[in-house]
Amino acid sequence: MDKELIKLLCSLKDDPSLGGGFDARSSWQRFARTNGFDQNTVPGRYHMGDYLTYALWKISHVLLKPVAATVAVFFFAISGWLSVGNVSAHALPGDTFYPIKIGMEKAQLALAFTSQQRANLKVEFASRRLEEMVQIASLVEHRQPAEVQLAVNRFKDEVTNIQEELQVKEASDSQTELAKTVGRKVNVYSSTVASTTSELPDEVLGEVEDLLEETKDQVVEVIITAHEQEQDEESAYELDVALQVEIASIQSLYGTDSEVAVETVQALRVEGSYRRAFQVLKDFSYNQEILLKEETEVTEETTQAQTEVTIEQTGEIQPTQN
Repeated sequence: MDKELIKLLCSLKDDPSLGGGFDARSSWQRFARTNGFDQNTVPGRYHMGDYLTYALWKISHVLLKPVAATVAVFFFAISGWLSVGNVSAHALPGDTFYPIKIGMEKAQLALAFTSQQRANLKVEFASRRLEEMVQIASLVEHRQPAEVQLAVNRFKDEVTNIQEELQVKEASDSQTELAKTVGRKVNVYSSTVASTTSELPDEVLGEVEDLLEETKDQVVEVIITAHEQEQDEESAYELDVALQVEIASIQSLYGTDSEVAVETVQALRVEGSYRRAFQVLKDFSYNQEILLKEETEVTEETTQAQTEVTIEQTGEIQPTQN
């Protein structure tokens, strides 16, 4: 039975209905004649260079596949990280992405190469904490008190870190650069804090304002120390600017009462005696605060005495007139 089947298949192998007797060349000639192609084609010949080119392409194709996959994964990972970074840039204390924002700032600080870069970053981060505090204060109705306090603490922490670096023993270049950078910003900080008086509790504002005043004093101390060591024009310019700001503040607070003190300060500035000039302003401000306190106490005592006299005369407690 098997022999008969084999014989039958052998007899059918050249049957045209089963594809037998197929001649590729004659088929091509018919196709070429029908479609207008050249019938006398010559089979292509390949040389060693062709085989080598193909082998190199194949090898590079195989090797580059995993590299391309790795690059793609890295690209998407970086893209995802940048997206998270963009979202976290606007995060506020208490938000989910806020720790990522702080982590990225620490990484920036760690990668800073120069003292100027570190100084600029520290001041920038303090500015961000201040902006966060102001934003949360403006949204205090929609925020929890803990979030407001967290924002305030973050700002205080940044300023305290700056203060720690400004501790003067012998002023270094990094301290001086930081002091100059902070000096250009600290008055902006004070103005911004003063603008939030209606949103933040008085005790919180008092703490922040005192902290900024301490920072101003430290900034001036560092720059004065650097100027006394180097006598450079840049430090003198920074001190002149800071001194003029303090003079303007004193004049706005005390008016004509400050004329003598201001004249003294201007004379000391011309001499280059910046340390004494700032001390004169500080002493004047301190004395004025003492006088104001004494006047307030006298006024309160006078009011109390008048109230007691009125009670003795009428036998009634008169309502306090505001």
